Amino acid sequence: MAEKFNKTAMNFSYVEKLDMLIQSFQDRFSEFKKVKPLLDIFSNPFTISVENAPESMQLEIIDIQNDQDLRNKFNEGDLLNFYRCIDKNTYKELRINALKCASLFGSTYICEQTFSILNNNKTKNRNRLANESLEAVLRVATSKFEPNIKKIVSTMQCHASN
Repeated sequence: MAEKFNKTAMNFSYVEKLDMLIQSFQDRFSEFKKVKPLLDIFSNPFTISVENAPESMQLEIIDIQNDQDLRNKFNEGDLLNFYRCIDKNTYKELRINALKCASLFGSTYICEQTFSILNNNKTKNRNRLANESLEAVLRVATSKFEPNIKKIVSTMQCHASN
């Protein structure tokens, strides 16, 4: 009987933890439900129903849906390039929405990329890596800057040793 009670108590613990996990997911992703209409507008402004869009964007959506050149540009497939091409003044609200939506996921990727780089560089064999050196490694690894090695080398002077 005691064994059955312990299994029941243990199962209750798992059920309780699963319930907490489900609640955590619901809390975390409930924000996406709130911004789903804005994400839909961002992902395809040509198929969105104007009535479901915020009032501040409705006229811009009507205009963009009737512009065949922009529709063709959109159909090329590069969403971010499409938003770079639309006029800043004519489609101000759509561009602001696009900037917000595009930044939602990019910042998460950069954060995850940085932690991966940190874990790859701060290993058991490199545990004496100073914070300054680790910061420099992270800065170089997460930067999109590409040095011009030929130019750097051409400015260096050779030192002859005796």
